[in-house]
Amino acid sequence: MIRTIIVEDEFSPRRMLREKLTQQFADMEIVAECENAEDALIEILRLRPGLLFLDIQMPGRNGLWLADELMRMAGDTFTPPDVIFTTGYTYPEYLLKAFELAAIDYLVKPLSMESLEKAVARYRERAGTATGLQNLTDAIGEDRLIRFKSYNGLFLLRPDDIVYVEADRDYARMFFTNGAKEEIFERLGEIEKKLPAETFLRTGKSVVINRRYIRKITDSTLHLATPAANYKVEISKDAIRQLKSQL
Repeated sequence: MIRTIIVEDEFSPRRMLREKLTQQFADMEIVAECENAEDALIEILRLRPGLLFLDIQMPGRNGLWLADELMRMAGDTFTPPDVIFTTGYTYPEYLLKAFELAAIDYLVKPLSMESLEKAVARYRERAGTATGLQNLTDAIGEDRLIRFKSYNGLFLLRPDDIVYVEADRDYARMFFTNGAKEEIFERLGEIEKKLPAETFLRTGKSVVINRRYIRKITDSTLHLATPAANYKVEISKDAIRQLKSQL
């Protein structure tokens, strides 16, 4: 069973969420409902749920405070529940903070069944792969894996899995050797610090590349290739000159 707590200060949204969860998910057990963050903290420590549906805007302490407190308390004797934020607001600072706290999802009210199903599916995926990720870390060696935050949660990568990374406003977009890409909820400068300097190069202000996959450089285009994918990256002539001097 998925032991779940709903934290929502308004009765009607709280009741509607409970009904949707219990009707749609047979293995969902609502073990408590709380109207504020302080009461929720007590219930979480007492009942130890695996999942938390957490409103952000509430009287007194808000949901972001509660999620932050739970992360601070994490240790050998306490594992925080996974968090799905529910809110009527779409402020960018809320979204950024939610993913800094490794939230599973950020759902905007009124909550649709489709959005709930996707969020619960992400929870199941994370819960089912947590042990596998730990085993992978132990087997390969944690110093060869790098953690990144994405829309789908935290994940681990080898540096050689990454072809290049480009800035996307306050976030970044990462491109992989298999042709896939992922939105990363970290700034390019933060990502660059994690990557091995002997392999990755900054080209201009907005792109970091893996030098191992460079196949051709023209006046304003960088051609990158792997056995599964080909990429063309448009960069400035100054960045091209800088790149050539580093190779």
